[in-house]
Amino acid sequence: MTEIKSIMACIDLSAYSPMNLGYTLGLAEQGDLKVTICSVIPLREVTPVFMTGTIYHCREDTKEYLDELKENRKAQINDLIQKQFPQFSGETDICIKMGSPPDAILDMIESINPDLVVMANKGRSNLSKFMFGSAAEYIFRHCKAPLLSVRDKHIFNRTYSGSATPEAGKIRTVMAAVDFSPWSTEILAWAGWLAKINGAKLHAFNCISSQEISWVKSHYVPENSFDLEQFLPKEKQRRHELLADQIKAAGLSSIEGVEISVDSGVPYEQILSISQNTGADILVLGPRGRSRSARFAIGSTIEKIFRHSPVPVLRLGPSMNN
Repeated sequence: MTEIKSIMACIDLSAYSPMNLGYTLGLAEQGDLKVTICSVIPLREVTPVFMTGTIYHCREDTKEYLDELKENRKAQINDLIQKQFPQFSGETDICIKMGSPPDAILDMIESINPDLVVMANKGRSNLSKFMFGSAAEYIFRHCKAPLLSVRDKHIFNRTYSGSATPEAGKIRTVMAAVDFSPWSTEILAWAGWLAKINGAKLHAFNCISSQEISWVKSHYVPENSFDLEQFLPKEKQRRHELLADQIKAAGLSSIEGVEISVDSGVPYEQILSISQNTGADILVLGPRGRSRSARFAIGSTIEKIFRHSPVPVLRLGPSMNN
């Protein structure tokens, strides 16, 4: 079982911040974790003041003003905690930085070195759809620590234009997407940890990808004798047994309601479909798949799940098991 001691929330005081804190502090309470809350004052709020103080003679001290911005942000965060999560009032560390939000957040993550980072899929801009290069996606790609991207499945629709406030949901079912890559053991460990501290069910899923089937078909011996109707049931059973062995080896058999399923098709489509069918409240994925690519690629399975999953997505750190 993986050991988690600290958790870090990245908030910007947007409408998504209470949801982010809800998930963060909920996990912290259940798992007895040390909490650090980080926030970035963006350059658009800082640069005009800095430039004015540099170019012109001002009666107000620029450094004092910037320090006041930090204190105000810290006070706003404390006020939010006091109003919505009073049991954590005075129990969290708060770190405020100025700069470009994605870069500043990554710097704070590296400096604080938490076991888990929690971040909302949207922020102040409240974009109706993700764009390559958005802050959330940039951090999801480059964060070296395990990162939980939280979202409210009830208002996740890209075209949603209502005024409902995003809320943290209860974690009743945890789904681990296992591909038998070197990260499979860690995926199951994290999924098991989440299931145990939340008293949730665990569902382990593996997809036999269409590409794998094509490769087996083209290399099958004897040549031209491949029968998909015979191959798939046997392969599903083999993988089911392999997953069961990995769950047992990870010490997760004691979790009430452990389920295993294996299907075939396009991995990200199947993962999203199964997560909906099983009522999963959170998905746990590796940092990348079997290719062990040195970096994320546009269109990868994990990025597509990040963009389209209506439920929170926990992606492990890329440096794990390298």
